[in-house]
Amino acid sequence: MSASASANRLRPSRARVAAALGYLIALGTVPLLPGSSAAQSGAPAAPDAIDEVTQLAEPGAVAGRADAAGRAGTTARQVCQPGAAWLRVRFAQLDLAGTDTVTVTGAAGPGRTYTGRNWPGRAFHTQAFPGDCVTVAGNLSDPASAFRVDAFQAGRKPPGADAVTVAAVGDLCGSSCNQTAPLVSKMNPAALLLAGDIAYGSGTASEYQKNYDPHYGKFKAISYPALGNHDYSTASGGPTYDYFGKNAGTKGQGWYAVDIGDWRFYGLNSNTGMSASSAQVTWLKKDLAANTKPCVGAFWHHPRFSGSDHGDQKGTEPMYKALYDAKADLVIVGHDHNYQRFAPADPTGKRDDANGIVQLLIGTGGRGYYSLNSKTAGPRLVANDKTLGVGQLTLTGADYRADFVPVAGRTFTDTVSGKCHGAQPPTGTFDIQPRG
Repeated sequence: MSASASANRLRPSRARVAAALGYLIALGTVPLLPGSSAAQSGAPAAPDAIDEVTQLAEPGAVAGRADAAGRAGTTARQVCQPGAAWLRVRFAQLDLAGTDTVTVTGAAGPGRTYTGRNWPGRAFHTQAFPGDCVTVAGNLSDPASAFRVDAFQAGRKPPGADAVTVAAVGDLCGSSCNQTAPLVSKMNPAALLLAGDIAYGSGTASEYQKNYDPHYGKFKAISYPALGNHDYSTASGGPTYDYFGKNAGTKGQGWYAVDIGDWRFYGLNSNTGMSASSAQVTWLKKDLAANTKPCVGAFWHHPRFSGSDHGDQKGTEPMYKALYDAKADLVIVGHDHNYQRFAPADPTGKRDDANGIVQLLIGTGGRGYYSLNSKTAGPRLVANDKTLGVGQLTLTGADYRADFVPVAGRTFTDTVSGKCHGAQPPTGTFDIQPRG
């Protein structure tokens, strides 16, 4: 079924609209009907506040406005969409003083409780909650506390079954990325994560236009880059920021977050400061502490673990550790021109099936192969140095599947799946801390 057809199934008739609006007025919340479909290639427009990060929706999801606000003494508010199997709401404001809390609960399932001092000035989307209504209940006594929900996304499949597709690859365009670009087209992803070394040889503006744009330019709107060493060699990545615009994060930094369904992904910069006290890792720790998504991934260029020409990059360990401490699930890297998959591991390379991160090295976007060796501290399970290809991630709010998809004429494939560390238990508390 197409995205537009899915959206139409969720749009009620005029009679049902009137009935629904009457019901919602009684509850104190009146969502307007969706005006556009949230297709896989983009997120719905934000009505008022500035988003903390971009929120991309599942295929076929719809988006609409809502009006659910509260202070001390306010009764619970609801946001509903008739026919929906899940809703994700957007907080335009969440200021929580003292011990005050706000709990968000789905009509067909458990909820999450938010605590903390404030969320200064930025909007954010919650995870998806099951059912056709979401209840927002404030336990507010301090006059400084307040919340406001101004938008929602909704889908017709249960949260654990409504998957979103993401493509991921690094080390791309010199002369052979024409072979891998068709794989991305066939995947029709919501997002393309680029693990660095995007336009060879030095990431210049002319190389982006000559080598990258003819093949991968069609994906620019859904592309999220991490700077590779080749990209960084020209004006500290200046042409990369210029080419991808806001999707590359703040110019001169190269780190940012993007929400894709119920996943938060971090694009990080392994060419600049990565110590535990660096600006980048300090930001990462703060954002991870405030993250409300059940599943977490990250992508950058230099691999924490690799048995190949460049080998293990210990300098990336503080980023890996910050993610590990927050129970992240996936890390995607490049730099060595081959494919390597590692078992869940801690930052030192010790296998940790319960809490470890799965690292996927996908440096197979179009450059010449690097040979494999066994010189890595990481628990490598699968490796191949003779196949170009792209990673295909199939993501839900509970789990993931990652497939290596080879170019035409090659037969090597690989698949791994797992549960998100944050998906269990289904209830929990998030401590929303101030952000510097």
